Amino acid sequence: MDAQPLVSVVIPAWNAEKTLKRTLQSVLAQSWSALQVIVVDDGSSDCTLSIARDFEAEDPRVTVLSQPNAGVSSARNLGLSLCRGKYIRFVDGDDTLPSDSMERMVLKAELEGADLVIGGYTMYMGDIVRRKNLENREDTLPCDEVLRLLCPHSNSYFYGVLWNKLFSRERVESRGVHFMDGVTWGEDFAFVMDYLQGAGRVAFLKDYLYDYRRQPGSMTVTQVLDSIRHPIRNIRMKILLYRHLKDLYLARGQYGRYRSRLWMYLFRVGLD
Repeated sequence: MDAQPLVSVVIPAWNAEKTLKRTLQSVLAQSWSALQVIVVDDGSSDCTLSIARDFEAEDPRVTVLSQPNAGVSSARNLGLSLCRGKYIRFVDGDDTLPSDSMERMVLKAELEGADLVIGGYTMYMGDIVRRKNLENREDTLPCDEVLRLLCPHSNSYFYGVLWNKLFSRERVESRGVHFMDGVTWGEDFAFVMDYLQGAGRVAFLKDYLYDYRRQPGSMTVTQVLDSIRHPIRNIRMKILLYRHLKDLYLARGQYGRYRSRLWMYLFRVGLD
């Protein structure tokens, strides 16, 4: 490969002063050096913005944006508007990447001509460590075949989150894929479902390429607690997200084949 394709990394950060330095260090130390790192401070009240600015001053690959607090979807949309890489990766401001994470994903995308690469991940919950991939798969499948795998596991973190995936910027922009502003949880899932409508080939890696750190006060934990505290709002959001799932199968002409099982998404709880 003559030149490394540029990867745009979008990092939303809200009150992440305790973790953001570690996150940025792990991203900037990647063996894949062709990076555009976009940090979006979402109205933090701590030192998040100043920490990000320090990195921006030291590394020309880093761009920092700041907005009044509007939520993670708004922050990611702002970051997307600046992306100019061939690929897009999303990282949360309290997580980290193994040093070869970006390299493994980009090389897989380039080798397979994949519109989406999905890797394994390591989940840290205090002293508990769990690792998750898709049955040690290393293959590349047409998107319609991926729908068969997705149907019974649509609530799984593996499919529904952003951070274990590498996206094609061309596909994102051509489909106008973006995040739903104002939602309290599930924005990752809706984005992935909308993106898959226009995806051709999906590649899998069994390697654990993201360190997801669950901790009190993190965005993910806050979202889960919010869904428990507000069950009616939770049900309404679940219905909205199901529409994104259904629209994916409709758009790809697969709804009739899976409709008898697809609605079970409304009753499952995603825990892995």
